[in-house]
Amino acid sequence: MDDRKVFPEESKATLILLQLEADARNAEDLLALHYLIVNETRRLLKYRHATLLKAVGQVNSSFQAIRTSGLTVVDRSIPKNQLIERIIHHQRKESSSDLPSQVIFEQLSNELQQDLQSLLLPFPVWIGMRLPNGILIGALWLERETAWSDNELFLIKRLADTYAHAWGYFEKHRPLKIWLASRKTRWVIGIMTVILFFLPIQHSTLGSVKVVAKDPLIVSAPIDGVIASIPVEPNQLISQGQTLFNYEDTSYRNEYVVAQQSLAVAEAELKRATQSAFQDEKSKAEVALLKTKVELANIKRNYAKEMLDHLHVIADRDGFLLFGDKLELIGKPVVVGERLMEIAETGKFMFRIDLPVQNNIEFSIGAPVKIYLNIDPLNSISAEVTNIGFRAEVIPGDTLVYRVDAETTATIDHLRIGWQGTAKIYGNSVNLFFYLFRRPLAAARQYFDF
Repeated sequence: MDDRKVFPEESKATLILLQLEADARNAEDLLALHYLIVNETRRLLKYRHATLLKAVGQVNSSFQAIRTSGLTVVDRSIPKNQLIERIIHHQRKESSSDLPSQVIFEQLSNELQQDLQSLLLPFPVWIGMRLPNGILIGALWLERETAWSDNELFLIKRLADTYAHAWGYFEKHRPLKIWLASRKTRWVIGIMTVILFFLPIQHSTLGSVKVVAKDPLIVSAPIDGVIASIPVEPNQLISQGQTLFNYEDTSYRNEYVVAQQSLAVAEAELKRATQSAFQDEKSKAEVALLKTKVELANIKRNYAKEMLDHLHVIADRDGFLLFGDKLELIGKPVVVGERLMEIAETGKFMFRIDLPVQNNIEFSIGAPVKIYLNIDPLNSISAEVTNIGFRAEVIPGDTLVYRVDAETTATIDHLRIGWQGTAKIYGNSVNLFFYLFRRPLAAARQYFDF
């Protein structure tokens, strides 16, 4: 006698149902779940064709075919899929029941009945698939040659609920997608986007900034020569009258000695001619010429003396002495007017901003500025624009920039000249569209040359 347990047909169906539900919960991804729905459901329900559709709306939802049995790719343009979508959309308008809906051909519109005989099997049924929160996520379409029994319709309902729950697990943000899929929602979003594009916002731009001296006293070379020594150090606090640097004096002292000797010779010749003028008419005629020669020699001597006086350059006021490397200046030949040093008054500084040409926006004198120094990036310094360069300049790195100066009215004791950072300049108000697309539009204009 065979001891194997024989299950009634109902028990077999229950086991298959439980197995399908377990497989749905254990599906690896959404594609695997969709494959299970249209192909593995045949283990429980005998059908010839299955189509899975997703909801693309919320009220009177439309549906789009996303998977069919026996195929890996769905073409929504084929007539059968289009007909299924139209039938479900039509019946959804007639009834929003969550029970399986059998499609009765005679109840459909004449337009739909034209394609029924050639495209569909005699007994199609479909059911909407809802998430536990009531959101319609999709629909399952089944068709075959024989009618569906009540038990089968019950199983379809049970499976649809299970499949919908598993589907919702994979699409955690599906409610948002469904909401966005609504035509009314898209219109509202579009209108709100257009309105937002015209909202005024304050335009701003960024540039590199450096702390510099305000109204510094420029120390330039008073004469041509070679710097011999610098008795001070960079950033040193100096006093008025203190020596800043010395020139090599050899050539200038020699010139002074020669000029002084030339003056002595000229004066001796003038004296001799003057004494001889009483007796010699020729000597009397030379007196005027020799006087001019003495005056010229005197001028040369005074000029040489003046050059000697400039060999030691002194400070004209108190302050911090600003210059580069001391060793680079010593031994360097300089020319008159060459900028060598600056004397910054204590506590007087400003911000020099290098604004790249591509970052330039419309702003004016008095525009607010936020300074973020690298040494303290978490805190900002409020300032205002005091000067805007009208001509772009090339700075190291081959960057074309506009020079912008800014000052702050706050008393800040800890700032040091030379500190660098980033400046944010606030310009005039513009609409959001211009703020977002200014650079892309500028790039497009340059690319297409219009």
